[in-house]
Amino acid sequence: MKVLAIRGRNLASLEGEFEVDFTVEPLLSAGIFAISGPTGAGKSTILDAMCLALFARTPRTDQAKENNVKLRDVNEEVLPQSDPRFLLRRGTASGYAEVDFRALNGHRYRARWSVGRARDKENGRLQNPRVTLYNIDKEQEEQGTRSELQSRIVELIGLTFDQFTRSVLLAQNDFSTFLKAEQGEKASLLEKLTGTELYSSISRLIFEKNAVAKEAYDKIQARIQGIELLTEEAEQELQTRLKESEVTFSALEKAKAEEQALQEAVKSTGQQIATRQEQQKEAAGKLLRATELLNTARKEYEQGIQDEQRSEADFKALQQELQQARKLDVQLNEATRSAKETETRLRDALQRKKEGEDKLKAAQTKQERSTAEIARLTDWRKRYASKESIAEQLSALLLYLDAASAARQTLEKAGKTIASIRQTAERLAIQLKTVQQTAETKRAALQRTEESIRVSEQELKVQDQEALEKQLEAVRAQRENLLIEQARQAASGDIMELRKKLQEGSPCPVCGSTHHPAVTHATMSEMPKQIAALTLQLQQLTARKTAYTASEKQLNQLRQQLLQLHKELTEAEQSCTDILGRQKLAETQIVREESICAESKETLNKSLSAANSLFGNDEWQKGWQQDPDSFRETLTTFARSWHENTERLQQLQREQSAQKAECESFASFLPSLTKEVEDATLRYEKNRTELSALQAERSKLLSGQSADQVEKEYSNRKEELKERLKRLQAVQTEQSGIADQLKGISEQIARDLEKASEDLQLRRKALSDWSESWNREHEGKTLEMLLPRVTREKNEYAFRLRSNTENKQKIASQQKELEECRRESERWAKLNDLAGSADGAKFRRIAQGYTLDVLLNYANVQLRDLSRRYRLERVPETLALQVIDRDMCDEIRTVHSLSGGESFLVSLALALGLSSLSSNRMKVESLFIDEGFGSLDADTLRIAMDALESLRTQGRKIGVISHVQEMTERIPVQIRVSRAGNGRSYLEVL
Repeated sequence: MKVLAIRGRNLASLEGEFEVDFTVEPLLSAGIFAISGPTGAGKSTILDAMCLALFARTPRTDQAKENNVKLRDVNEEVLPQSDPRFLLRRGTASGYAEVDFRALNGHRYRARWSVGRARDKENGRLQNPRVTLYNIDKEQEEQGTRSELQSRIVELIGLTFDQFTRSVLLAQNDFSTFLKAEQGEKASLLEKLTGTELYSSISRLIFEKNAVAKEAYDKIQARIQGIELLTEEAEQELQTRLKESEVTFSALEKAKAEEQALQEAVKSTGQQIATRQEQQKEAAGKLLRATELLNTARKEYEQGIQDEQRSEADFKALQQELQQARKLDVQLNEATRSAKETETRLRDALQRKKEGEDKLKAAQTKQERSTAEIARLTDWRKRYASKESIAEQLSALLLYLDAASAARQTLEKAGKTIASIRQTAERLAIQLKTVQQTAETKRAALQRTEESIRVSEQELKVQDQEALEKQLEAVRAQRENLLIEQARQAASGDIMELRKKLQEGSPCPVCGSTHHPAVTHATMSEMPKQIAALTLQLQQLTARKTAYTASEKQLNQLRQQLLQLHKELTEAEQSCTDILGRQKLAETQIVREESICAESKETLNKSLSAANSLFGNDEWQKGWQQDPDSFRETLTTFARSWHENTERLQQLQREQSAQKAECESFASFLPSLTKEVEDATLRYEKNRTELSALQAERSKLLSGQSADQVEKEYSNRKEELKERLKRLQAVQTEQSGIADQLKGISEQIARDLEKASEDLQLRRKALSDWSESWNREHEGKTLEMLLPRVTREKNEYAFRLRSNTENKQKIASQQKELEECRRESERWAKLNDLAGSADGAKFRRIAQGYTLDVLLNYANVQLRDLSRRYRLERVPETLALQVIDRDMCDEIRTVHSLSGGESFLVSLALALGLSSLSSNRMKVESLFIDEGFGSLDADTLRIAMDALESLRTQGRKIGVISHVQEMTERIPVQIRVSRAGNGRSYLEVL
């Protein structure tokens, strides 16, 4: 993954458009570059734009942990302080962040994050941000929702936001915190930075699974213990009682069946008698109804014969009237046909007459309108006859007007340009004066600084630093020897007393020597004075050395200041040169624009003079000067109207004679059409009179009915009477047979009733005998009393035995489940002992320990290049860190004992190590370090720069945010962010 370009607009202090293109010089060939500028100018905003375009998030907004805190936007709207839309610069309506990058698949893509305010107003409400992804190589935009596109970007670059901020964008502050944090904080930070939260989830899941497995085992065990079983004696006794109750129950069931059979026989015989009696009654009723229907059918049959005879007599009487009606019907049909034909001819004649009148009227109306239009057009041409020449010479006139308008616009534009250039020249003069004053100030400061450096160098030459160091070491050694001797003498008081008794020339009782050099040494009482004198001398020499060191440091600062003043003076002189060049260019532009003005004035005067000759006067210029475009449009419209009206008038004059002839032709046809309508009307009235007379005569015959209809009605009536007689004859036959059948049924029912009564008496006697026998055997206890009690006892015994069997089966089936749950619970318990915990800390600590070891291996590789003195190690069995000091014989030191510069080097090694850890599966070709290097001295800064240079040789493009002077001077290619006032900044690539 490689970043190719970063763009944006209106983000934080960077107002307007800005772009950092790594595909063009000087950034293309630069392996390492610096992003420099004063504090708060907007250096980190460039990296915020990169993160916004790729992930719609930034490290700085993500650090706003108090998400419940709301900040006020325009129009009283409040938003969470972690909302990245707050990066949109206040007072602007929209902004965006854009990044071009090369993905893992080798294609180039452009990711863009944009946000705007409602209605594109500065005080509008913030809208939801929009994310787009464009394939530059394929020239095709990727489709999808915002979340889908962001997932697609992660897939293309192979890094999530957290991984990106560890491997591409490095911030040392987090690792400084990580380096010296408590173990709990270190675990949390390590989880956030290295993604070991998965192991916390696994640890918590193991703990939960163990609890669930143990709970399942306990539940099954409790469920088994809650099941009750019968003893073997109780179960045997119940089985014996069940067998006895079943025998008794079978006997009772058999007796019940005998009793029910006898009762059912008595009941069945009684029901048969009742049924036969009902059937006997029903048969008597049916016989009565059949006799009545038979008599009614005989009477209706006799009446039908009389109706048939009467109908035949009536039809014979209508025969003569039917013949007259048929004759009149033929005459009516002929008269109706004639009336319809004459009516059709009359309607056609009236239609032709109406069409002729309509055509004549339309032709006359058209002729009148044409005459009126000719008069109107003639009057219009007379009214504008004086402007005919304008319409005829419009093309030439428009050429002159267009030339005059163009010259006028050029003249106005040149005037404005001259005024603008003069204003620019005035501003340049003011800037030149300011820059010259600044240059003079810098020269004076430069002279003063050079003088201070000369004085400091002379003062340092006077002092002999090497002699001072030797004297200091000698005094320090002499003082330490005296202190040791003082301690030795204080520890051996008897020896001192013996030394006092020694005399030169007399033998020593210990060694026998006659020379005693120890006697000549200072006594105990003189040593404190000598030590105090040496201490005072040592303090004086140390003060002189400190003063010398301070003078050297001050001299170095003055030399740095001198370099800065030289640079600033050079920049001021360069600015003066640039301003003088821009002033000269402005003068040249003014001369060129004045020449353009003179040419435009000449062209304008010539064009207006030519137009005056065509108009015949110059009064038209007033309207043209007010609005040339409207004046030109008015002329064009008039000329177009003049030509259109002329053509229309000629066309109407040609059409007028044809219209007159057409009117005369239509008028000549009207008399013949009127005569045709009159003749058709007379014939139609005659036929209507004849038809009415025939209709009146025909209505008197057959009551107006047709002869065919009357004959048909007679035939239908005759058929109906025949059918009715046939139906009545069938009814008589049917009812006669039914009456005979019902008489036989009634006689059979009477015989069956007599036999059933005898059977009923016999069955009642058998039931009575059975009941007396039962009561004698069971001492008066009825079957209804004994059977429910025996049934209840039998069911109770059977239920208790069945429940006991089911409980045995339940226990047998749950024993297998209990064994499976026990094995599952033991397996999870072992895992829980190894890695499970409620808060996920146990397994997380193990994983974090391994991860931290890998991270320290990567970090130590980087640390060897930065400082060979130190090596990082993990304190055994903890997440704490310790430092091995190789210069102190591998002494173990706490990280809290490191100085500020040493802490930075170790933290930078950790940051670079994590970058290697996060990107070991892919090639990351861009690296941005957002960290100041102000805590480093010159040598350490040089080492850090060498380490970054080594990363550049590995194929990475390194960007460093810093405002350290020496660092920015060492890096030739820079992206400089400068303030422009009012909280605005701009950037330039140097």
